[in-house]
Amino acid sequence: MVKSRRQQPLAKPSAKTRLRAYVRDHLRVLLFSLGKLYRTPFATTFTLLMVAIALALPAVLYILLNNLQTVTHKWDDSGQISLFLNTETSELAVKQLKSKLSEHAQVENIDYVSADLALKEFKKRSEFGELLEGLPNNPLPPTLIVTPIELAKQSDSLNALEKEFQSLANVEQVQLDMQWLQRLQTITDIIRRAITAIGIMLGLSVLLVVGNSIRLDIENRRAEIEVTKLIGATDRFIRRPFLYGGLWFGLLGGILALLLVFIVLLVVRQPAQDLIGLYNSDFKLMLPSFVQSISLIGSSIFLGLFGSWLAVGHRIAKIQPS
Repeated sequence: MVKSRRQQPLAKPSAKTRLRAYVRDHLRVLLFSLGKLYRTPFATTFTLLMVAIALALPAVLYILLNNLQTVTHKWDDSGQISLFLNTETSELAVKQLKSKLSEHAQVENIDYVSADLALKEFKKRSEFGELLEGLPNNPLPPTLIVTPIELAKQSDSLNALEKEFQSLANVEQVQLDMQWLQRLQTITDIIRRAITAIGIMLGLSVLLVVGNSIRLDIENRRAEIEVTKLIGATDRFIRRPFLYGGLWFGLLGGILALLLVFIVLLVVRQPAQDLIGLYNSDFKLMLPSFVQSISLIGSSIFLGLFGSWLAVGHRIAKIQPS
């Protein structure tokens, strides 16, 4: 009598084997989704250009604004206060005032510009200097140029010094050379907020562009999806290649956007340096840093994935085999 052999149960695959299969499956789908983009070059190129332009525009504006703020910070460090004295102030009174200011705890340096020297400088730099030669007296006042210490070069400290110096004897007018910089900083704050708003709106447009591309791809593959569901495929399995398609749109679009940013900045680099050079600044236009580049590409990948997830989420669930 032959004894029947009991069938031995199959061994459960190890965690390492399951992990390898999981990674291999995802890599296969990742490469498949990339190949699908390659097989539709026109639609892929159009979508990538839309994504790249939408991301490059706020990125360029943001980097240019950062460069502008770098320049203004350098100018901010050289802030000075000009004290215009009465035209009748004697040399002795000027020396006494200069000595008093030099003992001030928040004053680093004091330069004296006499009325005669101011007149010579005005004639040298202005086209209207010859008009002053016909006047009986020199209308320009003597001036003390006060350079505060580094700790006093904040807006509040400078405003306090301005009010204090205004009350000094023989001081006719006090001019804070940084007032126009403060106005410029206010304008740059407004521009920064505008760039942020533009970036948010263009980021939403990236979501719409990627989502629409994925939605069209799903509709074109509706029959394939229905058949796949008939043989038991889950929604998670079906939406995986579409999500990876959004990832590729984000990654490639971000790289293309970064390339556009570099091209634009290299084009405007020399004219921008020439313009800032007119203000006696050794300014050099900074290109995107490594962190900024990674942030741009990372943001693009996130928008691509999120846009595809929004398009895939309810669309796949609605498709059922007839």
